[in-house]
Order: sequence, then C-alpha cells, then structure tokens
Amino acid sequence: MKKKVLTTLGIFLGTLIVLVGLLNEKNLDTNTITINDNILNNFYLVNRNLEDPIFVQYSDLSEIQIALIRDDYIKREVLKREALDWGLDKVDPIISSRLAQLGEQFLANNLPEEDFSEEMIKSFYDENSHLYIDDAKITFSHIFFRNNDEEIINDLIFYVQTQNQQFFNNNLLNKVSVFPYQKNYAQRVESFIRGHFSEKTTKEIFSLKISPKWQGPIQSPYGSHIIKLSSISEATQRGYDEVRDLVLTRFISERKRAGLKIELEKKISNYQIIDN
Repeated sequence: MKKKVLTTLGIFLGTLIVLVGLLNEKNLDTNTITINDNILNNFYLVNRNLEDPIFVQYSDLSEIQIALIRDDYIKREVLKREALDWGLDKVDPIISSRLAQLGEQFLANNLPEEDFSEEMIKSFYDENSHLYIDDAKITFSHIFFRNNDEEIINDLIFYVQTQNQQFFNNNLLNKVSVFPYQKNYAQRVESFIRGHFSEKTTKEIFSLKISPKWQGPIQSPYGSHIIKLSSISEATQRGYDEVRDLVLTRFISERKRAGLKIELEKKISNYQIIDN
C-alpha cells in the first residue's frame, strides 16, 4: 500500500511540475532552455525515486549524477515544448482540467491584498450567526422491537405505564431485536440521531422529558422503541469573542471567493464566445 501511495504521489508531482511549466510557457523563448542549480534541484526533488529509503541531497550528488539529471531535464523540457506546439494540452482532457485548476489557483494566489476592519468581521458574524450554533445534544438508551404488531404495541404501552420489570421479562424480553446502529447514545447532536432514526422519530425523541423511567413506545422506520432519556441540552448560540478566529477564517475565504469570481469574469470578458 505504501509503495502504491508513493508511486502515485511521484506521478502526481511529476505531472504538476509539467503543468506549471505549461502555464509559464508563453513567457519563454521556445528555443532557449535555461539551466541552473536551482532548476535542477527542484527537478531532482520532484522526480526522484520516492521508494528509495536513502535520500541524497542535490548538493551531495556526484558530477556524473548531476549530468544525468541535466540530460533528463533537457529531454523533458524539449518534449514538453514540443507537446505544446503539437497542441496536446488541448487534446488531453486531464491536462486541460489541471491547467484550468492551476490557472484558478494562480488567480486566487495573486488577488490584490484587502484591508478589513474589526467592524467588518463582526458584521459578517452577525449576518452568519446561524453558522456558529452548538446543536442540541441528547443522551438516551432505547430498546428496539422490529416486530411492532398490535400485541407488542399494547404490551409496550402497559410496560411503560407500569414499569413492571417482571412483566417485561415474561412478555417482551424474548421479542427484543438488534437495532442496526446503537443501543446507547451519549451527547449526540440532533443531526446524528436523525441519521439513525428519521426526521419524525427524532423530533419525538427530543420532545420527551428527562426521566429514569422508560417512555414510548415511539415508532421509527425500523420498528418500535422504548426510550430512557438521561439528558438533553438546548442549542446555544456561540458568542462572537468565542468564535472570532473561526469567523475571520470564513470571512477571508468568502472575500477571496468573491474576488476570484470578479477576476475570472474580467478574464472571460476578454474572450469572444461563439455558440455553435
């Protein structure tokens, strides 16, 4: 598995450096290849054998090894430029897709710096305060009965009303089923419970009162349940000071996304679009 991951990573990095080169190609004299130690070092790092347990720094390589790296770099560079001349970047959808992704990254990384105030961050929090709510949490146990015919329902109602353990042992114990998920739920949020039961059943569970007694029965898509509710907490709004760092991260991300959209629309406006 490790070998496969390393090989895949090597292929990805190799492809990435070629794609970066394609992005910068328009600024190069296509008949001139510039070589220096920095270029060869980067090329060596990206294309070295990742499965080799011993890593040798570029500066520690022999002259023969560096000469081989140089020859390999020249071959790759020539083939890359020839591929551009042949229009292969337009033919291969994978390369075209990666070029588009790299172009978007380049635009995003070169957006003009923005100044913003604490008031702007606070205003963003106020507009998006629903994103910073701690969901209600609940702790309960349940006993599940897949067969929920009328007899079982009546027995469950009687047991819940009387809490008669002997009655349960004699009439219901041998009818208990294994629930597909969990028997005990501790400090779980509403969305988690909803994923295990259903919207309707979850609302019924959250409407119960805390009690040491079994409650129900409640119906779910799977069958019948009796519930013992230990604790429940209401959803709470997290204050600005508590989540300020989270707000700032989202605020900057949203501003960058908006800035990227504007810059991309500017680029698109430079093109004539023809619908055939």
